[in-house]
Amino acid sequence: MAVNDAFVMGTWGKDQQVGYKVTMLADGGADYTKALGLELDLTARGMGLRCTRFAIVVDDGTFSTVQVEDNPGGIEKTGAQAILELL
Repeated sequence: MAVNDAFVMGTWGKDQQVGYKVTMLADGGADYTKALGLELDLTARGMGLRCTRFAIVVDDGTFSTVQVEDNPGGIEKTGAQAILELL
């Protein structure tokens, strides 16, 4: 999920060749991001409202793990290796 529109997410998914392995969700208005309390205001940097980097593992429709990155540019908690270690 990203604070982008469905067209951007669709193109990103195609570029990365995710097929049906990854669902590319668009949160264009950041409504879901705000509901989760994961918004990141980068207006001062000309980027507007964005989403803090996070990873959610969903098991049968239920959030089983939520990891929120402490460092905005980091992947210590949310990168593929970190999430695979939690599974």
